[in-house]
Amino acid sequence: MYTVKISSRGQIVIPVEARNSLNLNLKEGDTLACYVEEGRIVLKSKQAKAKKGIVDQTYGLLPDIAFCTGNRISLPV
Repeated sequence: MYTVKISSRGQIVIPVEARNSLNLNLKEGDTLACYVEEGRIVLKSKQAKAKKGIVDQTYGLLPDIAFCTGNRISLPV
């Protein structure tokens, strides 16, 4: 376990040992995903994609209750 301090601006430094042990290859300017899970703050690197549920995976595949006919879209009333 590593101990870090929070700066006055809410920033932390991820210890080099932690970064190297995970082979994250993080560089200055890289972006991490940050979310709260079970009372913990979780950071994920760009390479590690979060699992999506079936709703998230299929969202946007079909028009919203619309029937496409040629170049026109008609919505049911």
